[in-house]
Amino acid sequence: MSNSTRPAFEINKGLMSPGVVLLFIGFFLWWVGAALSAAALAKAAMKWMDQLEESPSEIARRRAHQFKEAVSAGSKAWKDQTS
Repeated sequence: MSNSTRPAFEINKGLMSPGVVLLFIGFFLWWVGAALSAAALAKAAMKWMDQLEESPSEIARRRAHQFKEAVSAGSKAWKDQTS
């Protein structure tokens, strides 16, 4: 084993400080962009839903009923086939 000393880890503060500032500014701008994009998407979704003939909940209810009917018919056909 050698007893050599390790070199000191030195950070260039002249580069680090502006880098950290730019990092925080970029992060803040990213959040602003994400918020604006989310607001635009939400507004577009609301406008699209207003233009639908049926509300999404009515469509889901109708599809759930169709699914139940299909399962019932399939189950009945399977039972009739095996009898």
